Amino acid sequence: MKKSIFTIIGLFAFTISFNFAHSAGFDCTQAQSWVEKTVCANTELSTLDGALAKKYQAQLTNDAANKNNIRQEQSQWLKFQRNTCKDESCLIQEYRERMGGRATLGTAWSYPVDFKDSELPGRTAFGDFYQPTNISTYNPANRQWSDKQAATNRISIHRIPGKPYLAIVDAELIFTNLHLCNISDHLAFWSKNHWVLNTDQQGETYELRLYPATQKGRSQLLLKDINNKYRELYCGMRGYFDGIVLESK
Repeated sequence: MKKSIFTIIGLFAFTISFNFAHSAGFDCTQAQSWVEKTVCANTELSTLDGALAKKYQAQLTNDAANKNNIRQEQSQWLKFQRNTCKDESCLIQEYRERMGGRATLGTAWSYPVDFKDSELPGRTAFGDFYQPTNISTYNPANRQWSDKQAATNRISIHRIPGKPYLAIVDAELIFTNLHLCNISDHLAFWSKNHWVLNTDQQGETYELRLYPATQKGRSQLLLKDINNKYRELYCGMRGYFDGIVLESK
C-alpha cells in the first residue's frame, strides 16, 4: 500500500499484512503523524480504525452512485475531526461517533480546570470565515429554478478576554430562495478540537459544532449539525448547516 494514498487523499485502505500488533485500517509500519502512531499503539483505536475502514469500503461498494459524496465526507472527517485531535480521548470520541453514526451529546463539553495549555484553541480557531456560494431561486412565473444569485456565508468567532475556552459566535448564512439564517451572540465552549454551541429546549439537545483546521496556511471551519437539529431552531427546514466549509481571508 502506498503511503501517499492515505496522506494525500485522506482515505482508509485495508492492510494486506497480519503481522501488526493491532488491526488498524492502514499500514502501521508507515505511520508518521502523531495521530497515525497513536491509532496504531492503542488497541481500541486500532480496532475502531479497522472497523471504520471496512464500513467505508462497504459504503463505496453498496452505494456506487454516491461515491464522490462518500469520499468527500470521509476526507472532511479525517481533516477536521480526527486529525485535529491532540489526545487519545478526543480520538476515541471522534472514532466512536463516526462508527456509530450518532453523536454523544453532553459529553463533548470540557471545563476550564481540565484544560492544559496545549488543549486550548489556537489563534486560527478565532476570526471570520467565509463561503462564496450561488443561491438557487424559484421563479413562479415560469416555474423554473435558477442559480443566478451570488452570496457569501459568514461565521465570526470572537474572543472573550481572559477566557480562551469560550467564544461568541455570530453567523449569517443564506440558502435556497434567499432564505436567511442568523446566529447572533451565541456562546461557544471549546471541547478538545472544536467549538460547541449547545441549546436545550423541551428536554431535547440541539448542538452545532465548529471544527477549525489549517491546511497550506489557510484556516478553515467545518460545521457539523449534530442530528441535523440546530438548523431547525435558527433556520427552519429550508436552511442547513451540516457539512458547510468556510475559509478565513
